Amino acid sequence: MPELVSVIIPIYNVERFLDRSLTAICGQTYENLEILLVDDGSTDSSGEICKRYAAGDSRIRYFYKENGGSSTARNLGIEKATGDYVGFLDSDDWAEPDLYETLLTGLKEHPDCNVAQVMSRDFDEAGNLVKGPYKEGGGSYELTPEDYFRELMLYVGDSSFCTKLFRRSFLQGYRFSEHRLNEDLELLLRMTPQIGGVLTIEKLGYNIELRSGSNTRGRYNPVLYEAMIRNAELAMQMAEQYYPEQIPVSRHFYEVQSMWYLLHVPVEEMTGASELYVSVLARLKELRTDIRKSPYLKKEYRRNLLIMTAWDPRIIRKAHGLWMKVRDGRS
Repeated sequence: MPELVSVIIPIYNVERFLDRSLTAICGQTYENLEILLVDDGSTDSSGEICKRYAAGDSRIRYFYKENGGSSTARNLGIEKATGDYVGFLDSDDWAEPDLYETLLTGLKEHPDCNVAQVMSRDFDEAGNLVKGPYKEGGGSYELTPEDYFRELMLYVGDSSFCTKLFRRSFLQGYRFSEHRLNEDLELLLRMTPQIGGVLTIEKLGYNIELRSGSNTRGRYNPVLYEAMIRNAELAMQMAEQYYPEQIPVSRHFYEVQSMWYLLHVPVEEMTGASELYVSVLARLKELRTDIRKSPYLKKEYRRNLLIMTAWDPRIIRKAHGLWMKVRDGRS
């Protein structure tokens, strides 16, 4: 019998996108799939759509649970999965037809790797291409755990679980942190020392819809930014413990994540009453020398960080906001 691939799809109120997503997964060129639809307490017609697909395809298993977030749905899927390999999809995105054939073939050819990944591209809600695949040359290469960690720190590594396929024997030892955001990166960081190797395949396999209403996109979400900073701190700890030569790039990652936080947090929350704001600003001031000398920071990022650590970021933000209004008024 060919290897069984389990595909876990958390679902919550995505009736508008579900037909596209499920049609794509049911039409995969690799057919020996176990498709686990985990309904995280949907209140729209998502559940009925899932049941309709399950009735027409024996590979689909449908589970309903009370709403608890995508991580709880994914964790339930891991517990229920019986395949030799496990992949994840988001229900508002869609896979290329040969996604799992490509990933499985790669893992079978590279036994030292516990995970394989392909390229993705981003679309806006109107269907316009926003960002194409990072690489699309068709080649493949193995990354050591340290190399993969370095790629994540330099923003060239893919931190999404949806572009990947895992050996179930490896994945079974891990679970997503529940009731948090940015959980993909957190789990990958925790996995990295034991991951064996990461096979990167330079081929398009996954399509992402950038929805403005999602947890990780759109207006300022304090829970997301808290998770971003927490994961950046975890990355520096991981570098110190496992990859001392990568400490500089882990600091780069923290500096860039912190810059985005300071550029997006509401000015009224930039006070001594905010533990996150105080801790981020203090850490960046400790890293000023590194910020000045880092070979990894873009010139614009270096300038922003040096200004923010030299003067009151609240004043800088207010001045920037005023300048933007003047500029937009003149355009």
